[in-house]
Amino acid sequence: MKRVMTLLATAILLGAGWTSAGAQDANEADIFNSENFTQSVTESLQSEQKNKLEYLVGGVFLADSSLATTSSFESYTASGAFSGKVFVRLTVPRYGSLYLSYILQHAIYQGESGSFTFPLTAQDLFTNTFTLSEFHLSFDLAKVLFFRLGNQLVAWGPSTIWTPVDFINLQKINPLASVDLRVGKPSLRVHLPMKSSNLFLFTDFSGTVTDTGSGLIVNDLWKTTNFGLRGDLTVLGFEFGLTGYLGYSIQNRYGFDFSGRVLATDVYGELALYFPYGAYEFSYAYSLGFQRNLGELKKWTLQGEFFFNSTGARDESGYAALIAAQRFVPLYVGQMYAYLGLSKQDLIGTFLDATLYGVVNISDRSYTVTLKSTFDIVKFIPFSLYLAYSGGGTGKEFTIFSGDNALSATLEVRFEF
Repeated sequence: MKRVMTLLATAILLGAGWTSAGAQDANEADIFNSENFTQSVTESLQSEQKNKLEYLVGGVFLADSSLATTSSFESYTASGAFSGKVFVRLTVPRYGSLYLSYILQHAIYQGESGSFTFPLTAQDLFTNTFTLSEFHLSFDLAKVLFFRLGNQLVAWGPSTIWTPVDFINLQKINPLASVDLRVGKPSLRVHLPMKSSNLFLFTDFSGTVTDTGSGLIVNDLWKTTNFGLRGDLTVLGFEFGLTGYLGYSIQNRYGFDFSGRVLATDVYGELALYFPYGAYEFSYAYSLGFQRNLGELKKWTLQGEFFFNSTGARDESGYAALIAAQRFVPLYVGQMYAYLGLSKQDLIGTFLDATLYGVVNISDRSYTVTLKSTFDIVKFIPFSLYLAYSGGGTGKEFTIFSGDNALSATLEVRFEF
């Protein structure tokens, strides 16, 4: 009996050892299975990519030289300058991205001769001006909610020349400039994208610290933080948007905009409403525009836009006071404006594009007409030549600085990377 028990125990132990060895062999076979190996490598690479730092550096520099004179050639102004914007974006897919951009401006020369009501403002030719444009951190919550914290610009509304709904940024964009040289606000933007709509919250901290002229002061956070809200919705090929800008100590503003396509033409519009607050009365502004591509190859583009601003000046009588108070904002100082432009891509070969456009201040009856030719010649740096004529009378929006019947030429060299 004892011998039988011993043989049985040995058999059990040997069986257990064989099972363990067989399991080990099976596991080793699974590790080196081609499908499992490929999956392991893929997961490892994905994990590595999520933690890998990606970066993008870029910018655009402009060197421009301009000369303006009256038709009688009795007076002239001349100037040359560098301007541009550089940026760097650092991204770690697992965490988010960091974006930093700076504006550079530097005067090269200035000159004028003759009698001008408002002569050129002298620039220091030995000093560069570096200004922070944007500096923000972007991240998300499970790819559902997207955040951007820091100094930033917002681009709400479809209009391209006049932007009534853009009442949150510190400055209005110059639609005729080659580079956007505006400064962003310190803020937190939250974006919730949905299937056919978007919701935005813009928390504006720019008023929490103010410059009194003699120093900086810190304000009540709750009373000086303002909020921008926006929702947009796409319906039947049209996009509609509602925007609001609210705060304890500001004039509340509301906007509506739309954009879409009708009879092969892009149409858009914006409406801004400013409600009474303190010394401010109710006011409003709106713009309506269109853009259409023409020709068999769609290389011709016709664009037009109309703008009305209820608080704008009806004539030029108050311009001097606005300039003295530094409240003269080109393209917004008047009450009614219109723009019309015609562009041709590849006007000559593939190296010359041209645009002829005119802007008129209907309120004071002044205007400017510009022909812009953009050259991109092989083995030569791209450049643009602007030829402009401004008229409508002395002391009006488009003639107050240059004189009536003014001619101007500007050569702009563009370096982009």
